[in-house]
Formats: sequence, structure tokens, C-alpha cells
Amino acid sequence: MTEPPEASVSPAARPERVIAARLSRGVLGAGMLVMPPVVVALAGGDGPLVWTAHLLLGGSVALVLAALVRARLGPVSLAGAVGALLGGWAERAVDGVFAVAFTAGQAAIAWFAAVSLLSAADGSPPRAGTDGLLLALGVLVVAGAAALGPVALPVTVLRWRPWVAGALAVACAAVGWPGVPAGGADTALAPSGLSSGGALWLALAALFFAGVGWEAVTDAVPSVAAGRGRTYAGVVLGTAGVAVVHLGLALLQGRGGQGPVPVPLRWGLAGATAVVLTSYCFTNIRTASRIAARLRPDGRGPAGRPPGKALVTAVGAACCAFAWAGARGGAVPLLLLGPAAAALTGYALGAVAAVRHGGPPLRCAGVLLLLVLGGVAVLAVPVLSGA
Repeated sequence: MTEPPEASVSPAARPERVIAARLSRGVLGAGMLVMPPVVVALAGGDGPLVWTAHLLLGGSVALVLAALVRARLGPVSLAGAVGALLGGWAERAVDGVFAVAFTAGQAAIAWFAAVSLLSAADGSPPRAGTDGLLLALGVLVVAGAAALGPVALPVTVLRWRPWVAGALAVACAAVGWPGVPAGGADTALAPSGLSSGGALWLALAALFFAGVGWEAVTDAVPSVAAGRGRTYAGVVLGTAGVAVVHLGLALLQGRGGQGPVPVPLRWGLAGATAVVLTSYCFTNIRTASRIAARLRPDGRGPAGRPPGKALVTAVGAACCAFAWAGARGGAVPLLLLGPAAAALTGYALGAVAAVRHGGPPLRCAGVLLLLVLGGVAVLAVPVLSGA
């Protein structure tokens, strides 16, 4: 999920580096921990191909959105961008799907934390069922209680958290933990009953969770006011940085240690994973609450009312409801379809705005992006309907 933007940007910083840093920071987050084991469980040896397809699609989305907002809008969210160009209905649509998606995403994160803790106890991921439900609910209750309180994570912590998550993801992948066999169906990381093609589609769809954040360019690009060349260079540089991290983790996960992981190391990795992921649930519950608050008639604009405790509580309860609904085989990737659907909706509306308001090259790019996104949805839904 997208990190909160930093308060200021040094005017001496090169604009392409600022764009690349913000884009990378927007994409790289909890997905570094969650997605490599999920993709291995679903796609096995084809995981790097799935990651490559996702990265190419995500980079294309970022380029189209960057070209769309560069000379037309000030720094704004994806919802604000499509709202300014298509109308208030588009802004409400994006906010609505992302508010729901964030709750499903936190349930998936909490389930993965539960899988990590149960794997530390048993040495391998638990089979499908409700064994991890209480742990997942516990993570969400802790995160929700923190979101209701006055405490906010310092900017320094937010800035360093992706680095900590990345280092932890490297450590987990290097030792092959949690030990997920390729095609590991009937666990919380992969549903049973899917064909090999269906598993690949589910892996690609779930990866949109790891990719929510490509829209960070709608804030980053206008804020630096760079020329066309430097803007595109920044997007390409940021995409390359994300690719290095994600493909590196995917390859490392596939070649991780084959022997048993020592018990103390298992518990250390599981505990650290649970703490980091709980912190993401904490900040993302607040983010989902802010998005939901914007859906109210008085929630728009700088004077919009911030989310009250009742709304934060409702969002936390929705996260728990999703976690309960996910107490079945493949809980994690199926819950990740919520953020995937939100990303697909938001990015498709961005492509529509590019077709309506862009010059000929941008219109062509918008049409191509719409065709790809529509094709992915049309092909994936029938395959995944049995999940």
C-alpha cells in the first residue's frame, strides 16, 4: 500500500530521482513479505514470469498516469486525478473501491502473519481451515485498537519501515521460510481445485496487491514539475528499482534453503514478520478510514471532516469480517483479490481519462492499457470463478 508522502522535497534533488524514490516507496511495502511465498505456492517455477508480467503492466500504468497528470493537474491522489478529469462520480468510485479493498487487504496481511506464526510452531504452513483465524483476528484487533488511539508513527519510522520489511523479506527468502512447496494447494496460501492455468491467473491477480502504489506518480510528478523527459526517466528508474527488489526476492524465494529452518530462527522471523505486518495494518486501517470519510458529503476538500472513532471502528470490524470470511483454503490470495479489483478499477478509469483528455500518443497508450486491463479481467474471471 502507498506510504504517506513526505512533508517536503529538497529543491536540490534531481526530479527524476524524486519521482523514482516516491514511486518505489509507494509500491514497496508489505507485499515484499507477503507476495513471494504466495506466488511460489501458486505459480511454482513460473513465478518469475508472473512477476515480470506484473511489473511490465505496473510500469505501463505509471507511465500513462504520469503523462496524464504532468501538465494538467497539481499533486493529487488517483481518485482526485480521475475526479478532476472525468467528474465527481469517478472520484467517488475510486475512493469507494479502495475503501473496501483496503479492508480486504488488511485481512490478507493479518492472515499471512497468522500463517507465519503457525509455521514457526509446526515447521510448515498450516493446512486450509480455521486454525489461523484467531491469530489473524488478534493482529487486526491490535492494529485497530492502535488506530483508534492518538499515537502516530513518526515520519522516520515510516521512511525506514520499507527498508526493514525488505531486509526481513530477504532473510525469509534466503532460508526458504515459510517452507511453501511449489503448487502448495490446500493451505492458506493457495486454494485447492485450481488448474495450473487458474493458479497462474490467481497469482497475477493477487500481485496487484503488491503493485498498489503505481498511482503514486499522480502526486509525485506534479510536485516536482519536471519536463517530459525527466518525468519519464523518473518513472522508468522507479519501475526498475521495484523490479530489482521484487524479481530478486522471487528468485531468492525459489532457491531458498532446502533444509529445515532452526526453531529459534523460525520464531525470530515469524515474530518480526508479525510486528512489521501489524504496523502496516495499523496505518492502513487509518488510511482506509480517511478514504471512507471522503465518501461522506462533508468529507471532500481540505475542510472535510476527518474520520471519527466510530468510522475507524467500523473499518476495523470490516477487516475482521473479511478475515472471518477468508477462513478457507487459499485465504491470503483470495482476499488479495479485493485490492486487485480496486487497482484494476482505478487504473482503468485513469486510462479512460487519458483517452478523453490526452493527445494522440497518450490516447493510443490509454486505449492499449484499457485493452490489456480489460483482457486480464475477462480472461481471469472465468478461470478464478471456481476458487
